[in-house]
Amino acid sequence: MIDLKNKVIDLKRFAFILLALSGFLSVGLVLPNETITAEQQGMIVGLIGILLLSAFFIHRSAMTTQRIINEER
Repeated sequence: MIDLKNKVIDLKRFAFILLALSGFLSVGLVLPNETITAEQQGMIVGLIGILLLSAFFIHRSAMTTQRIINEER
């Protein structure tokens, strides 16, 4: 039970870190910068999408684990 609670905490933290990273990358795209080519911008947008999807599924896993903990009580 304690292991599952720690797992939920870790998953939520990791999801938040992925959201923060995608936010920083988004801000980097918005700020004017001539050194980033159009191809690199496309790759960064794809990376942001992957990070957001990963954060969503990790958070969903955390909520599923939290539901299991609540049902065991």
